[in-house]
Amino acid sequence: MSRELLSIVLFGLLLLCVLLCVVALRQSGDGNALRCRLRGLSGTAAEAGPTLPPRSIRVDRNRHGRLSTKLLSLIHFDHDMPQARSMPWPLVAVLAVAGGILTFSLVAGWLGTLVAASGGLVASIVCARFLFGWQRTRYADAVFQQIPDALGLMVRAIRAGLPLAEALRGVAREISSPTREEFVRVSGEMAIGRPVEEALAGLSARTGVKEYAFLAVTLGLQSQTGGSLAETLDNLADLVRKRVAMAKRARALAAEANMQAGMLVVLPFIAALAMSAIQPFYIETFTQNPTGRIMAGVGLFMMLLGLLTIRWLIRQAGRG
Repeated sequence: MSRELLSIVLFGLLLLCVLLCVVALRQSGDGNALRCRLRGLSGTAAEAGPTLPPRSIRVDRNRHGRLSTKLLSLIHFDHDMPQARSMPWPLVAVLAVAGGILTFSLVAGWLGTLVAASGGLVASIVCARFLFGWQRTRYADAVFQQIPDALGLMVRAIRAGLPLAEALRGVAREISSPTREEFVRVSGEMAIGRPVEEALAGLSARTGVKEYAFLAVTLGLQSQTGGSLAETLDNLADLVRKRVAMAKRARALAAEANMQAGMLVVLPFIAALAMSAIQPFYIETFTQNPTGRIMAGVGLFMMLLGLLTIRWLIRQAGRG
């Protein structure tokens, strides 16, 4: 028993070290790259002369840490959006490791240490992916719900005679979180010379909200063709309000399917508990017989796969 406990503890520490090292290396890599860029700018400013164009201090997220970028994308961790994480990433790492340890301890007695270690690693990745993805989805949904208010503020500011840049800054001042932080970032990017349509397209890419891509395209076309900006934004705001209302209706209709999926997952466990109380012999076949353990593991895996498939179908139907 002490050997099993020691193996569980070592496995958990290994998982924790891997997750913490990946995130720490990624974040320190971003800081080191930015500091190197700044040192290069200060060191070459006096030597390059006035004829050379200034170098950009923007750090390309794909230039370094390619392996860590792929690993972090696997667990839905985006270092560029700390505001989307309501839980600190060390807590998520600890919860993921706890899920891996629990899976390892449950599977080790049934299928062996090697299979249990693989299952624990997969369980840790799935747990971290779920937690980070859940936080990101909740953040994107909050931004999506505030789009009509943001567009309404922009339309009223433009009808009052304010320029577009001042209207965006007004949205950053007046609207509540989380849209406030996103528009503060958009205003900051515009202040350093980035076009408004590119800044809004970046907002759409960060949050995954397509309506801001519509706004970026609308502003880009309006700047090229001319016309009434207030009327254009008013029409877009009306379209976005209809999309938000339709999304709420789709979420309400999907609640029944989510309830059915939950019932399909819970019913086998209720049946197993009832059977263990009525006739324990049938349950002992799955807990004491090696073949029964394998069959129970396969059944749990297929149940999890079915649940994920149902949720994916519901999500795709909601997006459509």
